[in-house]
Amino acid sequence: MNTFRKAVIVAGLLGLSSGAYALQAPQTAGAPATLDDGSILYAELSKTVDAKKAKAGDPVSAVLLADVLSHGKVLARRDSKLVGHVTEAQPHSKDIPESRLGIVFDKLILKGGQEIPFASVLMALSPAPRLQVESMSAPTAPGTNPASSPQQERHYPIPKGPSVPISGSSKDPARKDMDSITHAPSEDMTPSDIEGISLEKSADGSNRVAVSLRQTVKLESGVRVQLRTGSAKP
Repeated sequence: MNTFRKAVIVAGLLGLSSGAYALQAPQTAGAPATLDDGSILYAELSKTVDAKKAKAGDPVSAVLLADVLSHGKVLARRDSKLVGHVTEAQPHSKDIPESRLGIVFDKLILKGGQEIPFASVLMALSPAPRLQVESMSAPTAPGTNPASSPQQERHYPIPKGPSVPISGSSKDPARKDMDSITHAPSEDMTPSDIEGISLEKSADGSNRVAVSLRQTVKLESGVRVQLRTGSAKP
């Protein structure tokens, strides 16, 4: 009889402890994941964004190129999706030579479907990588001398160095001086890795926008973006 009572008491205690854990478990599991301010995100655009066609509010998407850590643990794996929108778009024209394109990312979607909202600032732009495919020459026919066959023309990269400016071109110093007088760049403007495009603070100072004085800003699919989480520094 005593053994039976002990068994009932032990079972009751186990039931109470498991019930208490069940009440506490959802709170731990439901804790929202957050990105630390100052985290750097590397991603590439999933679709082309053209200042000539885009308008404020249009969706923008990208994919993470590297894992994102938070407190020493992986918060988001590479290939997770970034979601944002266009903040402003202005094409290049004769009347308005300054083309502007602003994009902001504010949501990270994990592979399991969980969404993490965040604030970010565009720090850098890099062109999409190009695939280099080398053509294979056909095998030499039997009985022929390889030295007598015509050699395939090969093109080697031209080393960078000083070039002679062409009068009237964008490389002409005189032309650059004229452009700088006509369209003086802002002090907050910094060049990007994409030719002809610079980054400038937005009107409200919360982010950076892509700016060009020579062409309409067009960020191709695959363009690399570097983001810093948190608000813009004053």
